[in-house]
Amino acid sequence: MPPDLIERPIDFLFAEHHRQRQAANALQLVGDSEVNKSGVRKLIEFLKTDFAIHVADEELSLFPLLRQYCLPEDNIGNLILQITEEHKKDKETVASVISILEGLLAGHALNDKFRQVIRAFAEHIRQHLAIENATLLPIAHVRLDSEALSVLSNMMKERRNLRKQ
Repeated sequence: MPPDLIERPIDFLFAEHHRQRQAANALQLVGDSEVNKSGVRKLIEFLKTDFAIHVADEELSLFPLLRQYCLPEDNIGNLILQITEEHKKDKETVASVISILEGLLAGHALNDKFRQVIRAFAEHIRQHLAIENATLLPIAHVRLDSEALSVLSNMMKERRNLRKQ
């Protein structure tokens, strides 16, 4: 990611969604051929760090700002509730997916049940991102003013231990 992209936090979140979609595509392929241990390690690291930080960006920073800046007709509360509920389920599923991937690294076979868990999660990520990209981020782009975007950017930098610019 370009280092200055975080100065435009909505664009940064959109770019993060692209990275999540790439991870979902990679997850979809796990088990189709010989295990690429390096790729599996990267997926595990992404799920443990970047994915978790991204959820925190949304729940702890973006959502409160949207609640503050959106108009009643935006009906943002229902959308945020839906996304938050999905995030709760994702936390459990991510733990299972990481465990499965760590098992692959340890030499365990990927059975049909585990393959289904991974593929269902990958599909869920793609659907979840479609909703966020089509509704949440466009609303944020329209409703958040430069001050709110600066606050969001600073919170995201802090979460990543980046100095405020």
